[in-house]
Amino acid sequence: MARRLARITAVLLLAATAVLGFRGVFLLRATPAFPQAVGPSENYTSVGTALSKFVQHEMEDKKLPAFSIALVDDQQVVWAQGFGYADPDKKIPASPETVYRIGSVSKLFTDIGVMQLVERGELDLDAPIQKYLPDFQPHNPFHKDVTLRQLMSHRAGLLREPPVGNYFDPSELSLSAMVHSLNDTTLVYPPESHTKYSNAGVATVGYVLEKHSGQPFASYLRHAVLEPMRLRNSAFQPEPELIARLAKAYMWSYDGLQFQAPQFELGMAPAGCMYSTVLDLGRFLSVLFNQGQGPNGRVLQAATLEKMWTPQFAKPDEKSGFGIGFYVSQLDGHRVVEHGGAIYGFATQAAALPDDKLGAVAVTTMDSSNAVTSHVAEMALRLMLAAKQRRPLPEIPETSPIPAERVRQLEGRYGTGDSAVNLIAANGELYLRAGAGEQVRLRQSGDSLIEDGRLGYSLKVTPVSNGIRVRDHLLERVSLDQPPPVPSRWKGLIGEYGWDYDTLYVFEENGKLSALIEWFDFAPLAEVTSTVFDFPHSGLYDGEQAVFTRDASGQATQVKVGGVIFKRRFLSSIQGGIFHASPQEPLTDLTKKALAAQPPHESGDFLKPDLVDLSTFDPAIHFDIR
Repeated sequence: MARRLARITAVLLLAATAVLGFRGVFLLRATPAFPQAVGPSENYTSVGTALSKFVQHEMEDKKLPAFSIALVDDQQVVWAQGFGYADPDKKIPASPETVYRIGSVSKLFTDIGVMQLVERGELDLDAPIQKYLPDFQPHNPFHKDVTLRQLMSHRAGLLREPPVGNYFDPSELSLSAMVHSLNDTTLVYPPESHTKYSNAGVATVGYVLEKHSGQPFASYLRHAVLEPMRLRNSAFQPEPELIARLAKAYMWSYDGLQFQAPQFELGMAPAGCMYSTVLDLGRFLSVLFNQGQGPNGRVLQAATLEKMWTPQFAKPDEKSGFGIGFYVSQLDGHRVVEHGGAIYGFATQAAALPDDKLGAVAVTTMDSSNAVTSHVAEMALRLMLAAKQRRPLPEIPETSPIPAERVRQLEGRYGTGDSAVNLIAANGELYLRAGAGEQVRLRQSGDSLIEDGRLGYSLKVTPVSNGIRVRDHLLERVSLDQPPPVPSRWKGLIGEYGWDYDTLYVFEENGKLSALIEWFDFAPLAEVTSTVFDFPHSGLYDGEQAVFTRDASGQATQVKVGGVIFKRRFLSSIQGGIFHASPQEPLTDLTKKALAAQPPHESGDFLKPDLVDLSTFDPAIHFDIR
């Protein structure tokens, strides 16, 4: 869900390249792999060998705790395997039977439940949603009705997160409370005019099922969708037998923070709260390949699936975009239907070639690592196509670290305005970040650089004389002058907001007030008033607003992003912000030791120190050393 239920990665003004999903300290070195294979098909032995090597490389390079994968050829799971540890502390290996939270892949099952009722004539995709939910009344200034079709294809213009039961809300409220909270919101875009990903929208669709059936959503989905598919290790609620096999998942941040992911249930379960295994998701793909016929009964008609695999509100020749639930795209001329998911520590990709009846499912347990699961699934499909057509398997390209000297040479800012990007050196690696979006690690691939990290893969960056080329954009290096002082009206807004497990940062950068939300999404904000700022028309909170509430001194006490309220985090609970430490030895002795001490000798290729006296940087900084 939101990088989590779903995420679209964009760089510069480029179109989205992948649809993904929702979102003591433990560090991995080389991740041990404990293969747990299931029924390998002879035709795919070489594919499994190649993918095993690839997955282990990705786990070691990206420091992923666990990884499970399943490959499907029509009605058979032809290869499935687990790598690493489902529980690193207890050294429990991951397997194809390991249970994961699958984030936004859940949406596909919710939408299938709706389409069953559409087939029966009980629901109308294009009727106003109020026909089924009369109390659903978000403010709609556009005078165009919201429909089920729009909600399931992310064209309703609804904001991303509801005010309650959202991605950040641990109170585990009812689906009814979540949907009714939307009445305090306003549509962001006119219905059908713009693709805007909305967890709230698909959760509303799930509430239609609950109201129409008179049953709790999770119970209804179990007997209407999961049981006909014979998905015995899947559920929309935390059933004890599944939780006992649930993998541990981990959060991380750009600055090195890492901790175990929270496990609370969301109030918008239909949009991203399903538990499953790669084997069950593989069986789900087999139902799609069988034209909707499940082992325990028909789930959907073949014609209905084709409707779901057709881009909605698209131009006649468009071959990519959201269908009904599924994201539709092309892979080497083959039609792909897929969805990704990201929810607090888990990253999932389910991808299928319906015309070739080949599919792949990949899941890992490091937050927002959807670029990895997507890359592995895509590579798996290419390998399977080659094996099925008895062609030589394509090579899996591997990147290499950028030499330290080249990292230092390339670090800097390139381009101006909205097309500007930064190449950032950190911990011996080079990262690319545009003004909006994620900060993705770069690696070397031949003479070029390529995005290859947890958050992105495939975008090429080619260094040229005094600049870089990013696809068709030539960006010249820009000298960085000392930035002007932060406007005084912003100073009360800068700070941290929200929760320990999901913190919102507000800061000034390049002359703009900016936000870092859901750990990874940078968003430069456009000032509307002294308390209202617009998010860019891209990224997780496309077109939404940040609305600050100030106290009498001008200090912000909270910020509301779309429907979600983030309370200011006070970084010190000690009165006056003064910390006291009791010395373990007399101060005179400690002073002598400190003055006589020397830093340890270190050999290596280090940057020259560039120390700054903070008191000269900003007159508001004062020292209090006692």
